[in-house]
Amino acid sequence: MSGLDVTRAMANGDEPERIFRQAIRFHQAQKILMKSPDDQREVLVQPVCVVAAFTIELMLKCLIRIEGGSPPSIHELDDLFNLLSAPTRKRLEAMWSVYAQQRGQAFKQVGLTIEPELTLALAVGRKGFELIRYWHEDPDEDCVFYLGALPDMLMSVALDLRPDWAKAR
Repeated sequence: MSGLDVTRAMANGDEPERIFRQAIRFHQAQKILMKSPDDQREVLVQPVCVVAAFTIELMLKCLIRIEGGSPPSIHELDDLFNLLSAPTRKRLEAMWSVYAQQRGQAFKQVGLTIEPELTLALAVGRKGFELIRYWHEDPDEDCVFYLGALPDMLMSVALDLRPDWAKAR
């Protein structure tokens, strides 16, 4: 990337560190919402899921930029994931697999089955993100979203690739 290209990238807001910092802001909001009193949790489920999904979208776009790509202006989590390099995808898939094994039983206790393959979990998350955003159009549609732990995994990978960003957290 030439100096002019870097300047344009920063001016357009797609410089990876800017995306990372924006993702952190949304992730902090997610954490704050999740600490809400029990009597407010049901009302906040959908906003927490949307904030988590948007954090995931931003982190995927950040990783795409770190790897030298240009993230498209889309929201589809699985499509963004597929734009990552094979080593990054494999690393995230391994992290997700461990998480799914550790948390699978807890999800089953509340009647959910968590997809052990990240690509399938992202497809479910993509649909859930869409349904939640447009819930007002069809409130009877069943919705599943269980990607709330994925932002931490994505941030971990980003920080391993760019350890100088650790202070941003």
